Amino acid sequence: MGRILDQPYDVNLQVTAVLSKLSLLPHPHLHEYLLDPYISLAPGCRSLFSVIVRVVGDLMLRIHRIPEFTPKLLLVRKRLLGLEPEGINIDHVTLLEGVIVLEEFCKELAAIAFVKYHAAASSSP
Repeated sequence: MGRILDQPYDVNLQVTAVLSKLSLLPHPHLHEYLLDPYISLAPGCRSLFSVIVRVVGDLMLRIHRIPEFTPKLLLVRKRLLGLEPEGINIDHVTLLEGVIVLEEFCKELAAIAFVKYHAAASSSP
């Protein structure tokens, strides 16, 4: 997950799919490790949240080096949706695809956490 900005699109989809499936499992330790941003860890250990924070920090540094970042990101998103042809060559496409996968994965994790929270709240006495 820490290399999401540098890995191929299909690898990122596979990694995030596995992490999403693990997040869905009703195991308290997996839930805590993958979905709790406030988990206490031993020095040197990383949680999914800490990895994502590090990736976003790296992304914020890289964005400044990419001219026309937002329009390029929009174009890559449209390409992935099949709304734009593949004809135009875009630089930094791996990074831009990684940003899109990261964004969608974060939304998916938020939805999983939301559903698990409400499921736990409704089953409590």
